[in-house]
Amino acid sequence: MRLYRSLPLVLLLCVFSMALAQSIDNQQPAATQQASKPEFVTISMNGDIMTGSIKPEMDMPPNDGRDIFIDCDSIIRSVDVACGNLEGVLADNGKTRKRPGRLSFSFMMPTRSVQLLVNAGYDFMGIANNHINDFYPAGIQSTIKTLTDNGIGVAGTKDCETSIKVINGVKYGFCAFGHESYTLRTQDTVTVKRIVKKLRNDCDIVIVCFHGGSEGLDQRHLPYGTEYFYKADRGNLRQFAHLCIDNGADIVYGHGPHVCRAIELYKNHLIAYSLGNFATPRGMKLHYQTAYAPLLTVRLNLNGEFIDGRIHPFIQYRDLGPRVDTTGVVVDEIRTLTNEDIKDNQLDIADDGTITRKR
Repeated sequence: MRLYRSLPLVLLLCVFSMALAQSIDNQQPAATQQASKPEFVTISMNGDIMTGSIKPEMDMPPNDGRDIFIDCDSIIRSVDVACGNLEGVLADNGKTRKRPGRLSFSFMMPTRSVQLLVNAGYDFMGIANNHINDFYPAGIQSTIKTLTDNGIGVAGTKDCETSIKVINGVKYGFCAFGHESYTLRTQDTVTVKRIVKKLRNDCDIVIVCFHGGSEGLDQRHLPYGTEYFYKADRGNLRQFAHLCIDNGADIVYGHGPHVCRAIELYKNHLIAYSLGNFATPRGMKLHYQTAYAPLLTVRLNLNGEFIDGRIHPFIQYRDLGPRVDTTGVVVDEIRTLTNEDIKDNQLDIADDGTITRKR
């Protein structure tokens, strides 16, 4: 009888103990209940990647391209988020839509080449460029599927407007724009605003990638107004990049001219107008400035504002891809272009590539 009479008291004590434990747990710092966000994030960006083509003809580098990233993959893997531009399709078959000619180029990387990107450490890949439709929509779909199946976020066409990833507790939104009808276009300001604003509402950090500008050694300087290449509209890139920042982008980087261009600090956010070619050991001319292959890393606070960065300088060689530049020409090129093309330039670029705000 004594045992039964004491049972309600035991239950009462159990309930009280549980409530006390819950109260203590609720008073613990947020870091012990949920992983806290970092004070800053690191991002790497680079220009065009085409690791070797199997169509229209076989044009692969030695060792199936497995040595392309050996000088730079440690840098790419060291950041929180790594982004690039895939200049061609990932597929194993298909017919090119382009007629043969001196200025006609088609690039089909075999789907197995995606492992090169995975091993190098890429998180996002833009496909809004003038080679993503080299093998008709089937090539586009194969590229999207191959990248997605291997964990790389992809954006740049109507079928994949954006990509979002949560990394170390930070939500990153990625989008890409080009100048062709089969890509999301830099010239379509309504769509640009819609996509960037949507990512701004949904994400902590918004990254914009773009392919634009005229091409060639004589296109190093960033012009004002719309650019044309063989009469084709290649976008007003200053206007586009500023529009993206104004509507919520945290960082904007470009490629397309096959040469480097200036960088700019605009409203505390970084813009790289062209990072040129990066890993194109076959199929593209690599001489003088077209061989310059900068890898840009930056630190941003959680408001997406620029803290500092660095240009890691590489020079490309046929069959090898990016190799460390020991001459200083790559950093000097971007510094010179920035000083000459950006009015009221707010950035200092040191000889070792370190980028800081001017004091």
